Amino acid sequence: MSGRKRMYVDQAEWNDLRRQAAQLAEIQRDLPKLIQRVEEQTQRDLERSMNEVESRQAGFQAEMGRLSERTQKFERRTAEQLRASTDRLRQEMTEQGRQLRFETAEALRTQRESLRRLIDQEREDRNRRLAEIDGAVARLRGDQATAARLTGEYLADAEVLLEQVRKFPHERYLPGRVARLDERLATVRGNVSDGVGAYALSGAQELCQSASELLLELEHLDQEWRACRIAAERELVKLQELFAQNATIDVSERFGPGGPDSAPSVDYWSRGALSRLSKEVATLLAQVRDDEDPLATESLLRIVTETAPESEKRLESVVGQAVTAIQASQLRTNLADMIATALDEHHYYEVTDSGYVTGDQRETFLAKTVHHASGSEIVIEVEPSPEDQPPTVRLHNFDADGAAESERTARTASIRASVYAHSGLNLGAAQEETAEPDENARDVRARVLAPTKAGPAADPAQPTNPS
Repeated sequence: MSGRKRMYVDQAEWNDLRRQAAQLAEIQRDLPKLIQRVEEQTQRDLERSMNEVESRQAGFQAEMGRLSERTQKFERRTAEQLRASTDRLRQEMTEQGRQLRFETAEALRTQRESLRRLIDQEREDRNRRLAEIDGAVARLRGDQATAARLTGEYLADAEVLLEQVRKFPHERYLPGRVARLDERLATVRGNVSDGVGAYALSGAQELCQSASELLLELEHLDQEWRACRIAAERELVKLQELFAQNATIDVSERFGPGGPDSAPSVDYWSRGALSRLSKEVATLLAQVRDDEDPLATESLLRIVTETAPESEKRLESVVGQAVTAIQASQLRTNLADMIATALDEHHYYEVTDSGYVTGDQRETFLAKTVHHASGSEIVIEVEPSPEDQPPTVRLHNFDADGAAESERTARTASIRASVYAHSGLNLGAAQEETAEPDENARDVRARVLAPTKAGPAADPAQPTNPS
């Protein structure tokens, strides 16, 4: 009677093949091209970002003439230190563009620590200088006219400093701080309007000092955010270049003689995994570059230290998936060929049609063999199995002469022996299925040529149907 037989590639041997494929899956890295790509894509943004900082600092420099002599002297020294910090940041970020990610992340951490040390050092220096000013002002508190004048000066200085503070996205960096200073400013203004300005000197002085310190903190927090944003952008651009470098598989490097004729598409063989990963990175890059709804500093830092490394590992996995899929596809073709050879040499069956279902090289490979003397047909199906399992071999036996069970058993034995002799692969024990062979499986030519609704899903770099 006719029927179907099922055979399996030994799991251990299949795992060995997968391990060999994984060794071929290392991603390609053209570092000079990576660096060039990053510089082309991000250097302009770096310059724009740093120019914004310098323009803001220059604007404050021009506004310093509105400050009292006492506060002006104080702020000019701070401004000089900030300009030096900006110059260092520009140089460091330019250098980081030529580094690997782990070096960039470490440099970024060092840079943040340096900025925080600068804030602490500047705060200590400011407190020391403020203490000297406080001592000088305290001696004048007894003179109400002088105290009232000083209150007015500190109040005016605080207003100038708060104007500069509002040029920052202060609610993003230090939410609520400006609102509290505005409340204190309103209180001091009320005291002056009520004619008790002399008694508001301490409040006005503290307000001015708080506005000055807030301005310093915002400068450093803004520099820190810009450094993290530029670093995040660069890492994502590096990933995009890595995606481009690994869009196809280098045949000579990974497969040697006997491999595919041309460079296979990673996206095709990974079933769109590369496109999905690329889309994620492109979306994240757009968020990093979004000026309307910018990411927070910590989110940007996570991109550098966590998201980018994870995405690169995912790229390695995708390339490995593609290489494994190619080898599995070649194995399906080779298995079908070895089975057909065994049927030809020992049982006189000849291949009449063969190819992948709907022309998709990732799917089942088919081969139809015919015994011309008897008219019996055997359709060989070698189909991929899910979840990284070995391929399954199905033999659809259409016996025209009522072949005996012993003959089908002999065919199975010769197939297993021939496959082992040619490849060293051990096909698992045959399992007889009681069901009749599927008549729909018989027309191999139609199954090979029939397109899916979306059309044949063939790798554009590869021939559609090897025969």
